[in-house]
Amino acid sequence: MLRPHLHQAYLNAERRRTATPQLTPRQWEQLRQVAAGHTNAQVAPPLGVSKGTVRIHPQNIYGRLQVSSRTAAVTRAFPDLAAL
Repeated sequence: MLRPHLHQAYLNAERRRTATPQLTPRQWEQLRQVAAGHTNAQVAPPLGVSKGTVRIHPQNIYGRLQVSSRTAAVTRAFPDLAAL
Protein backbone atom coordinates (compact mmCIF):
# COMPACT_ATOMS: atom_id res chain seq x y z
CA MET A 1 0.00 0.00 0.00
CA LEU A 2 2.87 2.40 0.72
CA ARG A 3 4.90 1.40 -2.32
CA PRO A 4 3.41 3.98 -4.77
CA HIS A 5 3.87 6.76 -2.23
CA LEU A 6 7.44 5.75 -1.47
CA HIS A 7 8.25 5.57 -5.17
CA GLN A 8 6.80 9.04 -5.72
CA ALA A 9 8.79 10.39 -2.76
CA TYR A 10 11.93 8.86 -4.26
CA LEU A 11 11.25 10.46 -7.66
CA ASN A 12 10.60 13.83 -6.05
CA ALA A 13 13.88 13.58 -4.11
CA GLU A 14 15.78 12.70 -7.30
CA ARG A 15 14.33 15.73 -9.10
CA ARG A 16 15.37 18.00 -6.23
CA ARG A 17 18.92 16.64 -6.31
CA THR A 18 19.39 17.43 -9.98
CA ALA A 19 19.62 20.99 -11.22
CA THR A 20 16.64 22.48 -13.00
CA PRO A 21 17.18 22.09 -16.77
CA GLN A 22 17.80 25.22 -18.77
CA LEU A 23 14.71 26.87 -20.16
CA THR A 24 14.69 29.73 -22.63
CA PRO A 25 13.71 33.17 -21.30
CA ARG A 26 10.43 32.81 -23.20
CA GLN A 27 9.71 29.45 -21.58
CA TRP A 28 10.46 30.89 -18.13
CA GLU A 29 8.07 33.76 -18.81
CA GLN A 30 5.30 31.40 -19.87
CA LEU A 31 5.91 29.19 -16.85
CA ARG A 32 5.74 32.23 -14.53
CA GLN A 33 2.38 33.13 -16.09
CA VAL A 34 1.15 29.56 -15.57
CA ALA A 35 2.42 29.60 -11.97
CA ALA A 36 0.39 32.76 -11.42
CA GLY A 37 -2.71 30.77 -12.41
CA HIS A 38 -3.30 32.30 -15.84
CA THR A 39 -5.09 30.41 -18.60
CA ASN A 40 -3.69 30.01 -22.12
CA ALA A 41 -5.96 32.85 -23.26
CA GLN A 42 -4.52 35.11 -20.56
CA VAL A 43 -0.89 34.11 -21.22
CA ALA A 44 -0.99 34.72 -24.99
CA PRO A 45 -1.38 38.55 -25.21
CA PRO A 46 1.54 39.52 -22.93
CA LEU A 47 3.79 37.13 -24.84
CA GLY A 48 2.52 38.37 -28.20
CA VAL A 49 1.53 34.91 -29.44
CA SER A 50 -1.68 33.05 -30.21
CA LYS A 51 -3.52 30.76 -27.80
CA GLY A 52 -2.54 27.86 -30.06
CA THR A 53 1.13 28.68 -29.67
CA VAL A 54 0.73 28.92 -25.90
CA ARG A 55 -0.93 25.51 -25.95
CA ILE A 56 2.03 23.92 -27.81
CA HIS A 57 4.90 25.43 -25.79
CA PRO A 58 4.21 23.54 -22.54
CA GLN A 59 5.02 20.26 -24.27
CA ASN A 60 8.58 21.51 -24.85
CA ILE A 61 8.78 22.76 -21.26
CA TYR A 62 7.49 19.45 -19.91
CA GLY A 63 10.14 17.60 -21.91
CA ARG A 64 12.96 19.74 -20.56
CA LEU A 65 11.70 19.45 -16.99
CA GLN A 66 10.88 15.73 -17.36
CA VAL A 67 7.31 16.15 -16.15
CA SER A 68 3.88 15.61 -17.69
CA SER A 69 1.61 18.36 -16.36
CA ARG A 70 1.37 22.09 -15.70
CA THR A 71 1.34 21.54 -11.96
CA ALA A 72 4.41 19.31 -12.05
CA ALA A 73 6.26 21.81 -14.28
CA VAL A 74 5.55 24.69 -11.90
CA THR A 75 6.51 22.57 -8.88
CA ARG A 76 9.77 21.50 -10.56
CA ALA A 77 10.72 24.97 -11.80
CA PHE A 78 9.65 26.85 -8.65
CA PRO A 79 10.18 24.46 -5.72
CA ASP A 80 9.74 27.29 -3.21
CA LEU A 81 6.13 27.73 -4.36
CA ALA A 82 5.42 24.06 -3.64
CA ALA A 83 6.31 24.60 0.02
CA LEU A 84 3.60 27.24 0.45
